[in-house]
Amino acid sequence: MAGAVVTVLFVIIFTTMLAGVALYYVPMWSKESESEHMNKVSNEFYTIRDGVNDQVSKGVTGSSLYSHVALTSGTTTSFLGIQGEPSRGTLALDIDSSIFELYDQDNASDIYGIGKGMLYFQSHNGYYVNQEYSYEQGAVLVRQGTSSTVREGAPPVLDRDAQGCLTLTVSLFSLFGEATSVTGTGSAGVETSIIHTEATMIPFPSAKNITLNGSTSHGDGWARWINSSLRSTDPAENITSGNYTIVMDSDGFRFTAIGVRMLTIKFTVIEVKVSK
Repeated sequence: MAGAVVTVLFVIIFTTMLAGVALYYVPMWSKESESEHMNKVSNEFYTIRDGVNDQVSKGVTGSSLYSHVALTSGTTTSFLGIQGEPSRGTLALDIDSSIFELYDQDNASDIYGIGKGMLYFQSHNGYYVNQEYSYEQGAVLVRQGTSSTVREGAPPVLDRDAQGCLTLTVSLFSLFGEATSVTGTGSAGVETSIIHTEATMIPFPSAKNITLNGSTSHGDGWARWINSSLRSTDPAENITSGNYTIVMDSDGFRFTAIGVRMLTIKFTVIEVKVSK
């Protein structure tokens, strides 16, 4: 009888312990694993951006760079066979939803350049907050909830020439390829190839107001980042809030440089392939 009681008590204790592991430790392990996965994806997007920038700076065209993006957080720590399920993620190339246009504010049909396309990763976490990482217009962005942040990129640059006239430099990137979306575990491959790169300088005998209009889901992040970058400009350049405007709306953002005498456009075309 005593042995039966001990056995029952042991079963109760063991069952309670397993329930505790399943209810407390598995979510904790899974959350940590998904957090580490987000950091890994972030670094992988930096690698893609840095690889493209390196090729552009060297004037390399035609050759390809291969990168991997982890779709899953992987399996978590196991305790007596109890472990969290790996998360799944989506990596996609969208060549239509992100369009940046550079034009004369007073004549919107006078377009100087267009950049478009976005490579993005969307997490499907079960425990850690969901995040989206994007490579758009040469920048790496992260979106969490409804807020976006530019992590790295090349913002529009306002300067003054030797005569004190305002100059504007804008980098535009166009991604093209087959629109592809891959969801699952394991990893996905990203192949990037620089097809064309050039820099064009356009002087204006009479000052013009030049607008960069970004139709993007990351308008809030771009607007804050551009504004912050311009505010940190060397004081010797004498760039003030009177030299530009930034407007954000549900469709993206609109940045206008006021009184530009020289416009420099750095344009890059990138072929992107996404595969499993």
